[in-house]
Amino acid sequence: MNTRDRVDALLNRLHDAPQYPTQGAVLFVDLERRSHRKAYLPKEVLTTFLSGRGANMYLLYNLLATEQAEPLKPLDPQVPLIFGSGVFTGYMASATRGNVTSLSPESDAILDSNVGDYFPAFMRHHGYDHLVVYGRNPQWTLLKISFDDVQFLDATPYIGMDNLDVTEAIERDFERTERKDMALARITSAGENLALSAGIMGGIKAIWARGGPGAKMGSLGLKAIMIDGAPGKIATSKEFKLGAKEISNKVISTSVIHNALKTVGTPFLYKPSRILGAIGTKNNQENTWVEDLDADNFDGYRTGMDGCYKCPVKCRPLNDMTPGAKGGFGANALKGVTGNASYDTSQAEVQHEHTASYQGIKGDGVFDRYDKGDGPEYVTVGKFGPNIGITEPEKVLRLNNILNDLGLDSSGTGGAIGWAMELYQRGVIDQTTTGGLDLSWGNYEAVEKLLFMLARREGFGDVVADSSQAVATGKYPPEALDYRMTVKGLFQSDPHDSRILKAFALGLAVATRGMDHLRNRVTLEINARINDDAEFKTALYGGKVSAEPNQYGGKEYAVRRCEDTFAVGDSVGMCRFTTKLFNSPSLTGTEEFAQQLKLLTGIEMSSDDLLNSGRNVIAVERMINALRGLTDADDTLPRRWFEEPNSAGPFSGEKIDQQAFDEMKQRFYEVSGFEPDGLPSSDWWDSLSQVLTGYSLKVNLPKLPGVKRNSLVINRPVKDIRELRQRLKNSLPQAAEALGDSSFGISINDHLVVASEQGMTLHNGDEVSLVPMLAGG
Repeated sequence: MNTRDRVDALLNRLHDAPQYPTQGAVLFVDLERRSHRKAYLPKEVLTTFLSGRGANMYLLYNLLATEQAEPLKPLDPQVPLIFGSGVFTGYMASATRGNVTSLSPESDAILDSNVGDYFPAFMRHHGYDHLVVYGRNPQWTLLKISFDDVQFLDATPYIGMDNLDVTEAIERDFERTERKDMALARITSAGENLALSAGIMGGIKAIWARGGPGAKMGSLGLKAIMIDGAPGKIATSKEFKLGAKEISNKVISTSVIHNALKTVGTPFLYKPSRILGAIGTKNNQENTWVEDLDADNFDGYRTGMDGCYKCPVKCRPLNDMTPGAKGGFGANALKGVTGNASYDTSQAEVQHEHTASYQGIKGDGVFDRYDKGDGPEYVTVGKFGPNIGITEPEKVLRLNNILNDLGLDSSGTGGAIGWAMELYQRGVIDQTTTGGLDLSWGNYEAVEKLLFMLARREGFGDVVADSSQAVATGKYPPEALDYRMTVKGLFQSDPHDSRILKAFALGLAVATRGMDHLRNRVTLEINARINDDAEFKTALYGGKVSAEPNQYGGKEYAVRRCEDTFAVGDSVGMCRFTTKLFNSPSLTGTEEFAQQLKLLTGIEMSSDDLLNSGRNVIAVERMINALRGLTDADDTLPRRWFEEPNSAGPFSGEKIDQQAFDEMKQRFYEVSGFEPDGLPSSDWWDSLSQVLTGYSLKVNLPKLPGVKRNSLVINRPVKDIRELRQRLKNSLPQAAEALGDSSFGISINDHLVVASEQGMTLHNGDEVSLVPMLAGG
């Protein structure tokens, strides 16, 4: 079967009309044939996986080829790219988000990235909850969607353009204005050239970043998707509107929102991380850095704040370093806020007086388009400050603006450059490798030049464009892997060094898309007030969690609760910054989501039901990763954090103890309902399969080498025992030789097959056992 066949099979299980109020369609787009169809997901998909990220995983699982021994490569056009919006997206304050989902060309795992701005809300208001694109036409495509009108336009005039230019050109050519009567998802030259850290831009700054979605979209020959036309008036009940208003008021009155996110944005996190000694520096060789990058040092260039579709928070700082710019927005906002000082509250009174003295990057009074823009976020401050040895806020701001135009993930790109710089430091590579680039720490000029080379795959930029895969593609020697700061092939997302914070470390290890804090980071581990209240902390996470951030006890409960909650947030379209547990225990969570879900759709789910749905989403993501060959051994951390202690801050000397970590990970599996291999129990797998594919075949296993479970579930139809035996070898490659042993017999529903296996058919719901056969004389 190819993807077209799998779409046909899936459509037979979908519906021609909405299954609940406000439900949007799934639009399936065949780019090769320039055709499209639409249908509606069953209601049980919402009650099992919710929408957004969760339903995206439902679609991806159904559209992936699983019957082949050799899976498709992520950049194969037969692998779909799926856009999805949450059930609340565009209907509620701070619910602006949508996910893009596929297989990651950058990592070894799933691709799943989340963005806000305007595209997800516009897509939903045009009648689509999900957009599935696959195939490739010889001509580059601009996909234009306006309600029921879907057009395939020639994108050739826009090829080679980066974010600023392509947006301006499309606005001009179609007489539209982004964020007013048009929303746009587009790739830059980096995506066209399949740079593995390329993202999909959803605005001037908004980016589906993690895992290489820009490269994936480029592999489909899809330059941009345009949602044409402003949303109409949204009709909801009075009760829903009152609930949405209550949530909005709760969000903007929460301390972290009011005091930090609305005034300076996420860079407020740099200071507590620095003080704690938990800021990744020089590719995590060190763990603290200069005060010069504290948020108040950016005050002079902050001209205001922007935000996503109808969001009251507006957490995105704007920057302008050009002459005459009126900076100073949010100045002194953090002074006296003790929560911003972490474990050294005296720092709350420290206010830097960095003045706006920028005279162009060369100090010659020459300015260009990269001297103003949107951002930066804390991630970019960390990844393009301490991670690569840069100390000046002006240089970080400029690099941020260049990244936005080139459409590059600051986490992945910063990780790849930090890795290259350490390899250069250690002599693993030299200027012969880099084409003359001096990759010494803090060399701003080399970094700026390298970003443009990366986007166009020129010179050494071609090496860095392979991101974490540069060893696999033969561009670095194998010893380079000793210094690669990745999990599952994905560079760390945030700048935190997690040798101190054991819950952070566990979360990074088990995150399904790789080394990423947005999946399950227990941010409140550095909140001293919560750590001092054991009863409150136990209630917050559903289990007893050690008060000390550097201890291992109970951290599995905290990560489990965060992972479930954040999966729910992504799957209903809520922003992570305004979701309970990410930055505050006082923000909106599953209790409020449950109430609003019933009012909007008529579907009743409790808070616990929603948390279970979040866990179902994680389970399917782990099942997809297993199809890619990932095992529990991949739920680990970079070598450095186990072997090298950190060297600064109040927890100096900390590292990750291997045995304690392994025990914590197994406890995490147990509280999650996973087997020791990190995958769902067979009963859970069986129930998920009935919703996922409508088919389940349970197979009981004998003891097999390298297999840590007693049974597994096959959830694609198997016609006979011969095909089952091959499918088992594909599913358990580590035991393929043992499974080929002819001494294993087959029992179907407790009846031993004693005649020829040929012709013995298998059916949905059957239970099959592999039985060791005994011979005697």
